[in-house]
Amino acid sequence: MEQDRNIRVVLFDLGNVLVDLGNISEMHAMLNTQGEESEVWLKWLKSPTVAAFDSGKITFDCFAEKLLEEVGSSVDKEVFKASFKAWPKGLFSGALALVDAVKPEYHRAILSNTNAAHWPRLMNEMGLAGKFHSYYASHMVGFVKPDDAIYQHVIHSLQVAPQSILFIDDNQVNIDTANALGMKAFRVKGIDEARRVLDQHGVLSH
Repeated sequence: MEQDRNIRVVLFDLGNVLVDLGNISEMHAMLNTQGEESEVWLKWLKSPTVAAFDSGKITFDCFAEKLLEEVGSSVDKEVFKASFKAWPKGLFSGALALVDAVKPEYHRAILSNTNAAHWPRLMNEMGLAGKFHSYYASHMVGFVKPDDAIYQHVIHSLQVAPQSILFIDDNQVNIDTANALGMKAFRVKGIDEARRVLDQHGVLSH
């Protein structure tokens, strides 16, 4: 595909894009819910307790206590914490190869709603450290998707026009905010869909 000359930054979400979060049963267990995956994710993104933890405002222990109370779950707190910490299963097959395939002239970056329990696993155990030029982890920058503030933080930090950022994420609500701010944002799930979008914009080496 012909290269999009306007793009300067390739911005990746992590969960369900590069990182396997397992199936919907994991979410149902944590949120004490039933229903469609998109609805459950919306509940997750709208939870004040999740937002507080993902923006670095409360401890892991406090998060576990408050979320269990918020969703009316009787799961033991320590059992929940162990399950939550293990939630990211690992990288999807081909994830690092996809990141490495981004042409060297592009600035590679991560924009992820994450937290102090998952970040060390993502960086060290899964080997994402050193693969990107910039890392925008919600718990470190103090903002969460889909709030405008986290996207503005990225734009300001990188000092680029929003339309020069190609962003891929698995949640439509996050894509909607990014597009509204002028980014080129696309919803994808998994490596094949991610590769297709990146390829369509000519940012991958072959």
